Order: sequence, then C-alpha cells, then structure tokens
Amino acid sequence: MPRRRALTVAALLGGPLLGWSGAPVYAQSKDPSFRVVNRSPSAVQELYASPSTQPNWGQDRLGTDVVQPGASHIVRLPADGNCVYDLRFVYEGGKSEEKRNLNTCDLVDVVLDGGGQAAAAPQAAQTNPSFNLVNQSGRVIEQFYASPSSQQGWGPDRLGNDVVQPGARFAVRLPLGECRYDLRVVWRGGDAQERRNINTCEMNDYVVR
Repeated sequence: MPRRRALTVAALLGGPLLGWSGAPVYAQSKDPSFRVVNRSPSAVQELYASPSTQPNWGQDRLGTDVVQPGASHIVRLPADGNCVYDLRFVYEGGKSEEKRNLNTCDLVDVVLDGGGQAAAAPQAAQTNPSFNLVNQSGRVIEQFYASPSSQQGWGPDRLGNDVVQPGARFAVRLPLGECRYDLRVVWRGGDAQERRNINTCEMNDYVVR
C-alpha cells in the first residue's frame, strides 16, 4: 500500500512555517479528516479547517481543547466529497499560520515542527493579510468590514451571521496577496470606528478597545 504524505509545519513562536515532507502519493479515500501532531514548542490554541471555496473560517475545530507540545488531535471533517481545505493554526501567544488549498484526503497527519527558522518563511506567508479580530471594547461587535485600500466601498460584512462578544476573538479570512486594508467596526447600537491603510500582513491580532 502506498504511503500517504504528511504536511510538516515549522512552528516557532516568532513565526511558524509550513512545508511538505514525505513522498507524494495518490489519494486513498474521500475522507478529509486528519490528525494534527504538535511537535512544536508552542501549544496550538485554535485550529480552523474551512473548504477553500468558503469565504469565512467557520468555527474553531478545537473547541475548548488545546494541542500541547508533544500531543495530537484528530480533526473530524465531513466526508461529503470535498477534499480541498484551508487550514489556520493559532499558537499560544497569538502567532498564526495558514495553509491554503490543501487536499486533506491525501494525507493522514499535519505535523507541527519547531525546527525551522523565521527568516526562511516563504513569500506567501509574508503576504498573508488574515488576522484575528479581538474585541476588548466591552461592547458587542455586530459588523466588521475589511476592504483593500485600493478599492472603493467596504464590501461584505466579514462576520456574516456572527457577532463578536466582549472578550472574544474572530478569525478574519482574507485572500493572499494585497496587504493594505481599510477596517471598519460597527458595534451594537450603530456606533462605528474606522482605520485606513493598515498593513494587515504585519499583524496577527487587530485589537478593538
């Protein structure tokens, strides 16, 4: 039986890196579930796995769990024929890393490996504008907009049907490439706050106070 391949992620606290290891293989099934194996020095506090066709990250797949260094966690995904997922890992301290357009039906393990160097990050990781919206304002955030500064109009509400409660976090998913964004927060009651021309590729958290 051919060996499946594992995804190796270099996960330093200063900036985890993603990369492949193992020999290429053919898909064994249409089950996109996988096991995350944390060999990094940092705990994984949040894990998102969203079909690449969806605009939002969806729920944190870990729930109340944390994947400590040396531990593993099975991520159960629906066997509905979809194999291509985007993955987002949020580490202790707020650092995050993503892998886009990954065929999870072709692998068993996603391995987090702390052996890389932050300076060796691929260019794609340096042009990733996604971030965590952190609500420390004491009020409920009902809408959040993130629009490239080069475009007119705010575009869609990035929260969709969700809200961000005081003290909560929300993973804002943005396409790779452009880094300069205009951000708009709308609280319950209609109050709003805007910031312009923010380089979101250089931040992991956007804290609203």
